[in-house]
Amino acid sequence: MTGPAAQVEVPVLDAWDETRALHAVRLALPPTLARQHRRPGQIVKVGTDEGEAFYALASAPARSGEADLLVKRGGPVGDRVIADAASARRLRVTAPFGRGFPVEEAEGGDVLLFAAGAGIAPIRAVVQHLAAHRDRFAHAVLFYGQRHGSEFAYARERDAWERDGVKVVLCPSGEDDAWTGVRGRVQEVARTVGFGGARPAEAVAFAAGMTAMVDDVRRTLAAAGVPPARVHANF
Repeated sequence: MTGPAAQVEVPVLDAWDETRALHAVRLALPPTLARQHRRPGQIVKVGTDEGEAFYALASAPARSGEADLLVKRGGPVGDRVIADAASARRLRVTAPFGRGFPVEEAEGGDVLLFAAGAGIAPIRAVVQHLAAHRDRFAHAVLFYGQRHGSEFAYARERDAWERDGVKVVLCPSGEDDAWTGVRGRVQEVARTVGFGGARPAEAVAFAAGMTAMVDDVRRTLAAAGVPPARVHANF
């Protein structure tokens, strides 16, 4: 994956743990960079002394220029991003780039969202877009997968997502019997419980996660009547 080479130091407004493995960082993009954030699902490249990494923006475009990242712990670049955000309170980032999600294609119809692991970051940006323009969309359903219940990011926001008309189906794939939700991978849960009121034949879908998961989501949706052209990844 390639992208803009130029990186700019931007302030870190806030940083916090979402889960034990996932750390959230909020940036203040200057106007020259913020103007390039046009669609949910775009990405930035972050530079550190340990190397560079690509991160999907975890927030919808905002006039304020605020933009969120979700950083996974456990790798040299991710750990350095988290450390730099805490100590220097600045990060080196490119302007947002990439095609993002064509959310305009879903206007007037139902929306199906699929996220696994850190893939919730760009899907959260879509949820924010849906909430800000709720009258443009019909049913909206999010299938969000992690291995265990404690690993779901943005837990404090889910009630607000539901109030904004986005039904949230949590899908723990490795939880024990104490879990009271629906167990399985996102595509498996969708095949088992259905689409939460959304009508596949009239839906547009957005998916983010590992390539194998996105491919299986495409197959699941095709079998349910969603044409492949209406299933979008953000890359």
